[in-house]
Amino acid sequence: MSEQDPSEEAGKTVDDLEHQGDKLGEQIDETKSDWESKQESTAVPGAVPSDDDDDSEEEGSEADQSEDDG
Repeated sequence: MSEQDPSEEAGKTVDDLEHQGDKLGEQIDETKSDWESKQESTAVPGAVPSDDDDDSEEEGSEADQSEDDG
């Protein structure tokens, strides 16, 4: 069994992590673009942003809390 140089192994790990980070960034960009296009379409129910987005989120969290209390 041969041992690798620790610095060589670390370099490979860094390269792998950079590659994974790049792929993740691309996926995030694609998802954001997809969501924005869905928000602009009236054919996608629930994706059209409302004027009171903040209020709807608060109401949902309050409902969740009341279910937890019960």
